[in-house]
Amino acid sequence: MESGAVSASSTSISAQARLARRLIAEIRHSADLALFADSVPTRWTDALLAETRFHLAGTMNAVEMAIRLEVSEGDIEVRLASLPQPWCGPALERHVDLLTPALLAHYRLRGALSVVQRGRTDAAVSGIHDGAIGAGGEGPFSQALAALALAEQRWTGPMLFDAPLRPDLPAEIFCDLAWTVAALLISELARRPAPGDRDAMPAIVHAVERIIARHDEGGGPFALAQRCARALSSPERQRIAPLALAEHRLMLFCALVEAETALQIETVLGSLVDGDSVARQAILRLMGLDERMAVQLFEMLAPLTGDAAGQDSALMQFVEEYRQTSRDAAETWLGHMRTPAGLAAKLSIIDSVI
Repeated sequence: MESGAVSASSTSISAQARLARRLIAEIRHSADLALFADSVPTRWTDALLAETRFHLAGTMNAVEMAIRLEVSEGDIEVRLASLPQPWCGPALERHVDLLTPALLAHYRLRGALSVVQRGRTDAAVSGIHDGAIGAGGEGPFSQALAALALAEQRWTGPMLFDAPLRPDLPAEIFCDLAWTVAALLISELARRPAPGDRDAMPAIVHAVERIIARHDEGGGPFALAQRCARALSSPERQRIAPLALAEHRLMLFCALVEAETALQIETVLGSLVDGDSVARQAILRLMGLDERMAVQLFEMLAPLTGDAAGQDSALMQFVEEYRQTSRDAAETWLGHMRTPAGLAAKLSIIDSVI
């Protein structure tokens, strides 16, 4: 700090800006953890918080059950059986800092999808099916769509926090969750030792490694939605996109956007859930959707963003801004979002000292 680099670049404010940019991700994650554990969250609406906790608890229960069944060493198995079932879900509340940024972010998006799916009506389920017939009948799209519908139904079951929920997670997230469950089990067995007890860590580690090796991420909703989108041509995606929004099929809509823009499906979903109006309007414009779909998107995301769908002024402002959003502006936003994360981080540091 005293080498002259600061004075050469700018004032001390520049150094503070650099430090702030380097710490912002960690600070935001810490804030999310605090809000996630808080009974009165702010960035988390009540519906989003409830869904996220439900999915986290349910999938942890399933992984914990798999570990208990996988451990074959008799004495370790007996010690695990002595723990209440489920153990890890309640235990996580005392160790919420075990949730990594990637894990919490994924479950936040998963919870958001569930909120939207619970708002779906059964009266409008034929539109996408008719679109599927137009896009190839019983071909890859129709088959993947049927599998996606079944996977999404599991997400909207009764919110039983002590019941298992299929951990249909991407591979990296599944590994993170599995080791989180393992850490909770190992630490608790180590905390209550008995004479002659051996270390339970090797047995649990080997069990988790076998479970991870068997995990197939291809049956999860994210992968199935991507399979749907990749089975369509670009004109077919443009035709299916408004139907997906009309039927509250947010996962499918994000997959269609991914296939059209090359943005990752998690990035698209994050832009809709946590992004600003500019991001949402750019996505709508890139998909060539009309103002009616802008209204549909605004109302669908209201339970996630905290915006009351009944506030006509907010809705009117969103639609008016969308009318003024040009294709060029949407392409500019897309270019910014396509910038590699490492490069974007370097450019943000440079921008902070200019």
